[in-house]
Amino acid sequence: MQIIQVEYFKIMSQRFLVLLLFTCLQIYNVKSENEFYSESTFFTQDDTYFFHTVEKGQTVYSIATMYRVSVDEIYALNPHSKTAIKVGEKLKIPQESGSYIYHEIQPQETLYALAQKYQLKGEDILEVNPGLSVQTFQIGKVIRIPVNRVNVPIQGGNDVINRIKTNSLLDQIPSGQSVKTIRVALLLPFGLKGKVNGENNSVDRMVEYSEGFLLALKTLKSNGVSVDLQVYDTGPDGKEISNILKKEEMQKVHLIIGGLSDEQIKMISRFSNERKIPYVIPFTSMSNEPFNNSMTFQVNTPQSVLYDKASTAFINKFKSYHIILVSGDNGASNQSEFISLLINDLQEKQIPFKTISFKQFSDADFISGLNLAGNDVFVPDDDSPETVKTMISVLGSIQDSHPESQISLFGYPLWQTYVSKYSNDFSRLNTSFFSVFYADLTSPEVKNFYDTFYKWYGRNISDNFPKFGILGYDTGMYFLQAVYINGTSFYKEINGLKYKGLQTDFYFERVNNWGGFINSNLFVVNFNPDNSITRTNIK
Repeated sequence: MQIIQVEYFKIMSQRFLVLLLFTCLQIYNVKSENEFYSESTFFTQDDTYFFHTVEKGQTVYSIATMYRVSVDEIYALNPHSKTAIKVGEKLKIPQESGSYIYHEIQPQETLYALAQKYQLKGEDILEVNPGLSVQTFQIGKVIRIPVNRVNVPIQGGNDVINRIKTNSLLDQIPSGQSVKTIRVALLLPFGLKGKVNGENNSVDRMVEYSEGFLLALKTLKSNGVSVDLQVYDTGPDGKEISNILKKEEMQKVHLIIGGLSDEQIKMISRFSNERKIPYVIPFTSMSNEPFNNSMTFQVNTPQSVLYDKASTAFINKFKSYHIILVSGDNGASNQSEFISLLINDLQEKQIPFKTISFKQFSDADFISGLNLAGNDVFVPDDDSPETVKTMISVLGSIQDSHPESQISLFGYPLWQTYVSKYSNDFSRLNTSFFSVFYADLTSPEVKNFYDTFYKWYGRNISDNFPKFGILGYDTGMYFLQAVYINGTSFYKEINGLKYKGLQTDFYFERVNNWGGFINSNLFVVNFNPDNSITRTNIK
C-alpha cells in the first residue's frame, strides 16, 4: 500500500511540475506580448495612412480600388508610383474615412493584441476579414478594422485564457450547411441585340452558355447530385435585376451565377454580400467586386495577373534560349504592356535578350547576322492575324535556311483562333501561347462534349473564343460539385476539388483578407513539332 502511495505521489508531482511550467510559459508569453505592444511603441503607422506591400500582378489602379481611394491619392503619397511600382515595395495608402481603417500586421503582433488595441473582440476582426487564418495572418499583410462597433474586448477573467481563446480563433473553420438539393440561380441577359461590352452575338453566347450549364446538370444528376435550377432573363441593364432579386425564391438560393454588364454585376454582388450567398462572375475579367465582396468568385483572370503569370511561365520555359523580342514599327502594338512586363522581369533576373523591329525582322540580311544556332525563341508585341502571318512566313524561311537551329514562337490567347489555319505552321515552329481558356479539339473529352451538345441541341457549338457552351459546362461542373461536397462554406476548400476542365481549370486565390476570389489558373499551350498539343497548367 505504501509503495502505491509513493508512486502515486511521484506521478502527481510530475504532472504538477508540467502544469506549472506550462502556466509559467503562458504568463511569460503574455508578458512578452505586453512588452512588444506598449502604447508608445505598438504601431509605426501614421493615423492618416498605412503601408501596403505590392504583390505580383498588382497595379496602382487595382490597389486603389481595393482600398476605395483614388489613384491620385496614392500618387500624392508615393510620387514615384506614377512611373512604376515593384513587387515587394511598400506604398503609403491614405486611411479610408468610412466604416473601416486598415492595419498592416507588424512583427510579433497577434489577433489578441490587435483586439485589445482597437477595443474589439477577436470575432469582430474576423467578421470583416473572412480570409484571415493562421496561414494569412502574416507580417506585412493588411487587414480591415471596423470602426463603427460598440463592442468592447473581453474583460475580466484569466488573461492567459482570454489570449489563447482569441488567438485560437484563427484556427477555426466555420461549419457550412450541408446541401441535399442545390438551389442555384442563373442570371443571364437573353434576347439582346447588337453589341454588349463591344462583343457581337451576345444572344447566341448566353443561350449557349446556359445549354452547356444544363449538360453539366445532366452529368451531375447521373452521379446523384440534385439541383433546383432557376433561370432568369436579366435584360441588357439593371432594370430587371432589381425585380429578380426581390423574388422570394432568390432569398433561398445557395449559389448565384451570371451578370454581364458592370451595372448588373454590382447589383448582384451587393445582394450576394448582404445575404452571404456565393456569387460566380463567369464572363468579365475587369470586375472590381472581388476586392470588397468576400462571396465573389471571378472565373476570368484579370489582365495584370494573367500577364504576370505568363511572364513567369515564359522565363521558366525559355530562360536558356536565345530570346528575341520583335516590336512593331511606329509603336503599332497591342501587347506592349505584356512585353514591358516581360522585359522588366528578364532584366531583374539578368537574362539576356535582344529587341528588333519588324522592319529588321523582315530583312533577310539582318536576320542572317543574328547568328542563329541552337534554341531561339521569337516573341512579337502584337497578336493580330497580320502579325502572325508575317511571323510564320519569316520564321519558316529562317528554319529552312538554318536547319541546325531550333526555332520557337511565343504568343497570345487570341492565337488559338488561328489554329484552324496555321496548325501545321504552329507545330513546325514549336509555337506556344498562354491563355485562361483553351479547349483541345483533338482530345477525346472535348470531342465527346461536341457530340453530346449536337445530340441534345441539333447544332454544333459556336466557333467563338472562349467557347461559351464549354464555359457553361465547366462552371457548372466545378461549382455545383463544390457545394455538393463541401456545403455552403465550400470556399474554405475551394481548391481541393479535383476537376479537370474541358476549356477552363480553376485555381482560386483570395485577393485580400476581406475580399473575394479570382481564378488565377493559366494554360501554356504548346504545338509540338510532332504535331501533338500539350496544355500545361500554371498555378
